[in-house]
Amino acid sequence: MKTLKDLLPKRPVGDILEVLDEKTVFFVCKRVIVEEYGVRGGENIIPNFYGDKKLFLAPRSSLWSSEIWLQREHIRKRMNEMLGSEAIVEVKISQQQ
Repeated sequence: MKTLKDLLPKRPVGDILEVLDEKTVFFVCKRVIVEEYGVRGGENIIPNFYGDKKLFLAPRSSLWSSEIWLQREHIRKRMNEMLGSEAIVEVKISQQQ
């Protein structure tokens, strides 16, 4: 009989297998955004979706959209450092829902 742990998606981290979910990625994203842009940035840049190693951010204005577009590689690198792996290969801009 399989356990729930056997059914969850896993990613290798050294010799340890660990689950990386959307909530973890969103938490790290918010942390990086607040460190880079302060509380105001955290309020105006919202993680929207994470899948296939792509993170979609939904900025509330064109100003924030431009800023994220220009700094997307820096944000991606900072997040991967915090996550400890290449969990994100691309940061994209999406429309806010």
